[in-house]
Amino acid sequence: MRQVELGGPWSRSGTMWPDIRYAARSLAKNPGFAAAAVMTLALGIGASTALFSVLENVLMEPFPYTDPHRLVSVMIHDTEQQQPGGRAFYVGPEYLDYAEQNHVFDRVIASSPDDVLYTTAEGTERFEGLLVTPGTFEFFGMPALHGRVMVAADYEPSAPPVFVLRYKTWIKRFSGDTGVLNKSFVLDGVARTLVGVMPPRFAWGDADLWIPQKPDRAVDPSSGALPRYWYLLGHLKPRISEREAVADFEVVARRLSQVYPKDYPKRFTVQVQALAEQVVGQFRSTLLTVLGAVGLLLLIGCANVANLLLARGTTREKELAIRSALGASRWRLVRQLLIESLMLALSGAVLGSLLAWAGLKALVAAVPPRTIPAEAVIRLNGTVLLFTLATAVGTALIFGLMPALQAVRRDLNEPLRDTGKGTIGGSRRGRLRNAIVVLEVAMSLALLVGAGLLMRSFAALRDVELGFAADHVLVARLPLPPERYKTARDLAGFYRPLLQRLAALPGVVAATETSTLPPYGGFRSEVEVPGKTHDEKWTTTFQLCSEAYFDVLRVRFLKGRPFTEAEVEGARKLAVVNQTFAEKYLRGENPLGHSFRLAELATFPDKVEDPVFEIIGVVADLKNQGLQEPVHPEAWIPYTMTGAGERGILVRTAQEPLALLDSARREIWATDRNVALTLTGTLEGFISEFSYAGPRFGFLLMSLFAAVGLVLVTIGVYSVLSYATARQTHDIGIRMAIGAEKAHVLKMVLISGARLVGLGILLGLAASFSLSRFIASQLWGVSAGDPATVASVVAVVLATGVVACWVPARRATRVDPVVALRHE
Repeated sequence: MRQVELGGPWSRSGTMWPDIRYAARSLAKNPGFAAAAVMTLALGIGASTALFSVLENVLMEPFPYTDPHRLVSVMIHDTEQQQPGGRAFYVGPEYLDYAEQNHVFDRVIASSPDDVLYTTAEGTERFEGLLVTPGTFEFFGMPALHGRVMVAADYEPSAPPVFVLRYKTWIKRFSGDTGVLNKSFVLDGVARTLVGVMPPRFAWGDADLWIPQKPDRAVDPSSGALPRYWYLLGHLKPRISEREAVADFEVVARRLSQVYPKDYPKRFTVQVQALAEQVVGQFRSTLLTVLGAVGLLLLIGCANVANLLLARGTTREKELAIRSALGASRWRLVRQLLIESLMLALSGAVLGSLLAWAGLKALVAAVPPRTIPAEAVIRLNGTVLLFTLATAVGTALIFGLMPALQAVRRDLNEPLRDTGKGTIGGSRRGRLRNAIVVLEVAMSLALLVGAGLLMRSFAALRDVELGFAADHVLVARLPLPPERYKTARDLAGFYRPLLQRLAALPGVVAATETSTLPPYGGFRSEVEVPGKTHDEKWTTTFQLCSEAYFDVLRVRFLKGRPFTEAEVEGARKLAVVNQTFAEKYLRGENPLGHSFRLAELATFPDKVEDPVFEIIGVVADLKNQGLQEPVHPEAWIPYTMTGAGERGILVRTAQEPLALLDSARREIWATDRNVALTLTGTLEGFISEFSYAGPRFGFLLMSLFAAVGLVLVTIGVYSVLSYATARQTHDIGIRMAIGAEKAHVLKMVLISGARLVGLGILLGLAASFSLSRFIASQLWGVSAGDPATVASVVAVVLATGVVACWVPARRATRVDPVVALRHE
C-alpha cells in the first residue's frame, strides 16, 4: 500500500503554506528559544547591513556622475618617497600640455580651490570656492537643479562674471530661496551673478560654489599669491586601461620634466588613480577590516543559533520519529527544519534592519572627516536591503542545515523504542555542538586580537611626543582680500595691530601669526648652506611666524633664542631651526651664526631678494609631517619677509579656547571688516580630527564587535555545558551515590568546558596571525604579532571561559542523588 507523505512534497494545495504555519506554531511554543535566536541573528545581520550601507555608498557607488569609474587623476610620484601618491596639481601651461599631448583621455577638465570672500553689509564670510575649466559640468553629466550651469561663453575674459552654487550651501546660507537666482553677489570684490543651483549630490571638489576660469599659457601669479595650480581629471577612452594610461603619460611627463624641471623630482614615476580611490585612500582598508570583523561576528551568531537548534533538535527526536512513521520523508523533515531556520533568519533580518537604520546615523557620524566623497549619501537603499535578504538566507543555511541533517541522520525509529524523554543525546551530535563552540571561541579570539592591536596602535599614536603643547590653543585661518594685501608691508599692516589687540584680551596668554597648522608641514624649499657640499638635494620645511610663536606652542629651545618684536618688525633675515636641521645640514657644528639660503622664497610672487638667513636659535624637534612620519628639517623666519601664502593665528589662552572665539572675531573685524575667519577651533581638536579620527574609528568598531562576539561566546559555552550537564544528571547522581565528592564532579565539568575553550584558543591563535597580517597596514607603533596583546586576549578569553564553565559546574555539584536516580 502506498504511503501518503504528510502534507505531500509541496502539500496537497501545491504550496509550502502548511509547512510555514507549522514552523510558526513550533517556534511560538518556544518563545524563549525563538527570541534568543532572533536577537543573536539581529546583532550580526544588523551590523552587516549597516556596514554594507557604508561600503556600497562609499566604495561601490559614491558618485552620481556619468561613468564615474573611468574618471582618473594623474600624479607625479617621487620614487624616494615611500608613501604612495604624489603631485596631482599642475601650473596652467603644464595642465594644457597634458590635456593636449595625451592619447588616452577623451575629455579632460581641471579645477583649482580658492578662498572666496563674500562681502555683505554685516561683514565678510568665506566660501570654499572652486575655479573650474570649460566643459566641467558637461564632463560630469549633471544639469542644474535651478537655473543653468556655466556655458562656453561664461569662460571668456570679456564675459559677465557668474557663478554656480552648491545645493547644501544654498539651503544653509540662503534657506533654499529661489529668489537669489540671477542676483549679484560681491565675491572677492567682484559682483558676480548666480546663474544656477546644482542638485543635492553634485559636490565636485567639496566646494560651496564654482567659478569659471580658463587656464592659459601665461603663468599669472596673482599679486600676493603663489602661482595657481590645477587639479587634472580625465575620462579614459573606451577600452583604455589604467596601465595603458600610465604608459602614455610617462612619455608626456618625461618630456615636460625638461620644460618644468622645478616641479619634477630627479627620479619619478607616473601614477594614474581612480577618483574614488584618491578620495577614500587608506580608509578603504579600514572599512574592509571592519567588514571582516562583522563577518566573524555574524558567524559567531550563526554558531550560537546552530547550537540552540542542535539542543532543541534532541528534544524533538520523538516528534520527528512520529512524523517519519506517518510517511514523511527525510527530505521533508529537513525542509521543515530549514523553513524554521529561515523564519528565524528573516525575523532576525527585519529586526537587524531596524537596528541598522537606527545605528547608521551614529556610524556615519563616527566616520573620520574628509575620508569619504562629499557626493556619497549613506543610507539603506534597495541594494542594501537585497544584501540583507541574501544574508538572511545565507545565515539560515549556515546555522540551519547542519542541525537539520543531524536531526534526521540517525535511526528515527530508535526514539520510539526509547522510554526516556529526549535523553538519548547522541555522541555525534554532542561532538558537533562542541566543535561549534570551539569555532566560536576561535573566531572571538581572532576578533579580540584585532581589536587589541588597533587599540595598542591608537594608544601609541596618542602617546606620540608632539614637541609642543597643543592644549589651550585657539586656531583660525584668515583669508585676506588679495586686492588689499599684496606685499609683506600690507600683511604686517594687518597682523601687527591684530596681534596686539588679541594679546590684550582677558584670558589670552600670547598670540602669534602662523603660515601653517602644526604638525602638518609648511612651505618646502631647497636649502643651500655656504661651505657645505652634498650630492643629494637638501630640503627643509619652513614657517613664517611672529616672535610669540614659540611661546604660544611652548617650544623648548636647545640653543640660542627666538626673534624679538623689533627683529620681526624690521624683517630681519634671521631664522630658528629645529634639531634635525642642525644635525643633518651642519653636521655637529655649532649652528648659531651659520647661514643658509631658502631658494623657494626667491620664486614667491612677493619674492625675497637674496633669501639668506642667519641662525639665532635651535629648538627641539616638533612633529611637522603628521604624527606617524619622521620629523623633517624645519626653519622659522619672520612673517614680515613676504606677503605671499596663506596665514592664520594661534592664540594661547588661560581658559577654554573656544570661549574666546567671539572676542577674537570682534578684534579681527575691528582691524579689517573685510577679513573672514575659517578653520576655527582648537589645535587639539584639529589634531584629533586629522590624526586620531581614522585609527579611533577602526578601533572603536572592532572593539564593539569583539565585545559582542565575546558575550555570544560566553553564552555559547555556558549553554552547551548547561545542556550537557542536564543530560548527565542521571550519571552524576550515580557517581555521587557511590561516593563521588562534589569537588570531583566540579572538576569533571570544568575540565570538559576548559577543553573546549583551550582548543578554541589554539585554533584562534592561528587565525589571529592571519588577521594580524591583514590589518598590519593600519597599525603604527605595534607589531602585528605583539606578544602583550596576544597574551592579554588569551587571558580575557580564558577568564571568560572559566566564568562560563563555573555556573554549570556549580549546578552539577548541587544534584540530589536520590532525585537524579529517579530522573529516568
